[in-house]
Amino acid sequence: MAIKKTKLIAYPVVVISAIILTTIAIDAADNFGRFSNSLIGRLFLVSDNESACPAGMVLVESPVGVFCIDEFENSAGKGCPMKLPARITDTDINLFEADCKPEPVKGALPWTFISQDQAKEACAKAGKRLPTSKEWLQAALGTPDKGSDWAGEDCNVSGNWERNPGPAGYALNCRSGSGAYDMIGNVWEWTDGVAEAGVLDGRELPEAGFVAGVDANGLAATTSPSADNQPYHHDYFWIKKQGRYGIAQGGYWDNKEKAGQYSAYLVSLPTFSGSAIGFRCVRSARPSGR
Repeated sequence: MAIKKTKLIAYPVVVISAIILTTIAIDAADNFGRFSNSLIGRLFLVSDNESACPAGMVLVESPVGVFCIDEFENSAGKGCPMKLPARITDTDINLFEADCKPEPVKGALPWTFISQDQAKEACAKAGKRLPTSKEWLQAALGTPDKGSDWAGEDCNVSGNWERNPGPAGYALNCRSGSGAYDMIGNVWEWTDGVAEAGVLDGRELPEAGFVAGVDANGLAATTSPSADNQPYHHDYFWIKKQGRYGIAQGGYWDNKEKAGQYSAYLVSLPTFSGSAIGFRCVRSARPSGR
């Protein structure tokens, strides 16, 4: 009699297990290439944004990979002696301080007067790194990009906030599809990479102009002297063809319609700093529970 009961119990268990495995297989097939969207991915790798990314970062799932990016432009953190750097030497003072790390905090003013080289160092102090151009673009996609009539709730591209640069997360209508704020306007953001004599990764970059096509690196592949009939929101590509220049993206508070997710600025040396340029960092998404 005990044997029969065991068989009766075992049969439903086998059936239920088969259903679960079939469901997981179908779900995995439906989400092929988007592992973190799948059932098994949600259970074992990325259960949600909170477990995948540290506080202050948002998850980006894209063709170039799954990663975390700072939700806001970085400000100088609690351990930084210079809360609002006003010159590049102020940033040096911060970087010399062991407890000073960049922090993406809503309502804080961006850490400006920081060079591309210093931004790399600051991200490293936080256990992160500067995003590549392609990562930056993927994180910025979906940010509302108005061509005129900018209001206080829109991205800060025409001095339309109360302060320039303004506090992180000020505008509700300046949030990307991945949940990152202010990737258009407010301040330019350094990304990783340096163009030498107009060449990046072995490819000659186009002349300055309105973006008319984008390459695999997330930068302009072709440009046009006119923004007419271009599906890139009047975004502009600035470049100098002679010299060595760092890459900044997104635009700042006075670029107007030329600011945008496809905009890039290859005009400043990697050692340049100023009031209209800041940064945010990225890191790999982590398995849940770690």
